[in-house]
Amino acid sequence: MLNTTSGRLRNAALAVALAVLAGCSGSAPSPPPVTPLDAAQAAARTQVPLTRPVALDKPGVIADLEFDLPPPGPYADSTLIVGIRIEEQKAKAMLARSRMLVQGGLPAKVKLQRLDGTQAADIALTRIGDDLKERISLDADGLTPGVRQESVNGAMLRDAGLIEQGVIYTVFSFGFTVDPPPGRYHLRVELLEERTQLKDQQADLIIAYSGKSK
Repeated sequence: MLNTTSGRLRNAALAVALAVLAGCSGSAPSPPPVTPLDAAQAAARTQVPLTRPVALDKPGVIADLEFDLPPPGPYADSTLIVGIRIEEQKAKAMLARSRMLVQGGLPAKVKLQRLDGTQAADIALTRIGDDLKERISLDADGLTPGVRQESVNGAMLRDAGLIEQGVIYTVFSFGFTVDPPPGRYHLRVELLEERTQLKDQQADLIIAYSGKSK
């Protein structure tokens, strides 16, 4: 005569084991949302991605800082962007500010160097041409006539606390470099002309990896 009780027990145990395995193989819970950094915290950040508040209406040095460059994140491209980020609450306002920033021009000298002990090696930068297709290498002095709209990796910015919900961001590039090695860097950005129309226009310097194209 078959022992049906022990058979049922074995089946029940097997079902429990399979349920546990299924639970273990499921997707991991989403990490909790990152609280955006306040202005002081963002200004103290020295690892890419990073931002710094800047004024764009007067000539002069708007950035002179050292920072650490990690490898790009899993959803980031290896292109490092040096540029300006603006933010707005409404799309219409963002469009108007974007046109003003690009069409008015924002000539600058941008100097990026990789630091290795006491040595500093210049990193060549490239800018986007007027047709938005041509890629133009910057001269040794880093002169660029303005900025062009560019995309950066939002996941890394979000994880760093540099994105707020409900805010529209647009990034404009002075120049970029492809496959820079991780390490310590120095950046200097100098605006060359007065732009009175940009007075009181909130903006940030931004250093960030671009997003991967799909």
